[in-house]
Amino acid sequence: MASSPSMPIGTAAVAWNDGTSDHIHVYSTDGYTVTERVWNGQSWAGGSFKANGEQVSATCYQVAGTVRIRVYCNFEDKTTEYCSDNGGASWYPGSYTAS
Repeated sequence: MASSPSMPIGTAAVAWNDGTSDHIHVYSTDGYTVTERVWNGQSWAGGSFKANGEQVSATCYQVAGTVRIRVYCNFEDKTTEYCSDNGGASWYPGSYTAS
């Protein structure tokens, strides 16, 4: 891309309820970097996720009551999976590969 867009050009979101409140995690890209915003049931705040990404998609699921988030960032013709197994508290690269 020739210049950095000033606003998000792509967005993905995941949501769940933990029995006490709603949680929403929004992943947005400006064409270069994916960042996260988090709704904790009362207010929006910046999240801990940040990665290179021209495009982004995301999903979440629960295992034994624990929320697992998967974020897929496309950058320079490669898709990278990022994983959080504790509702977004920490992240690690996943094992997804494009076939």
